[in-house]
Amino acid sequence: MPMTRKSAAVTVGAVALASLGIYAAAQDDDNDYAGVCVDQATQTRISDDRCDDHHSAGFHGGHGWYFVPRGVAAPAIGSRISGGSFAAPPSSRSWGTGFRSEGGVVTRGGFSGHGFSVGG
Repeated sequence: MPMTRKSAAVTVGAVALASLGIYAAAQDDDNDYAGVCVDQATQTRISDDRCDDHHSAGFHGGHGWYFVPRGVAAPAIGSRISGGSFAAPPSSRSWGTGFRSEGGVVTRGGFSGHGFSVGG
């Protein structure tokens, strides 16, 4: 049975929407650094929601973002930090929050939060 114009238009529209969804998901996961929230006094990772009110380097209320580059292991919540820096990434790089709470190597797809560009 031949395809009608209406069903062809619906099919094309569905494919376009699916493609946009895949593209948006890839963009969210394409960060160069994972920003993990750190307690200044203990130098341990804490829940990222403690840092969600600010999107910049530095300490705010005793906690701040710690930037772990892609390819380096980020600490689990409650673990001491290493392998990253409190200095913001270079302006040509992006960072994202929401890295998995159990830690692990920072790779594409390890984020569930938001991405941010630095500088500009």
